[in-house]
Amino acid sequence: MELVEYLTTKINKLMGKTTSPKGGKRGCLGKDGKYDVKNCDGELHAQGIGSTVSQGGASVTVIDGVKTIVRSNG
Repeated sequence: MELVEYLTTKINKLMGKTTSPKGGKRGCLGKDGKYDVKNCDGELHAQGIGSTVSQGGASVTVIDGVKTIVRSNG
């Protein structure tokens, strides 16, 4: 058994096999590195990393030693 498969099997036994969605419209990470609904099999390796595009920004202002962080989503 290949090392990656062995480790995936061990992790799945520890954490369960329901770490990626099954069904629905959300895509999962495939072995080719691309997201697709067909890749959602409930396995840990398919859960992915989330969005790969910017979801907003943040600005940090420091006045007299007080740090203020303003975050914009969207």
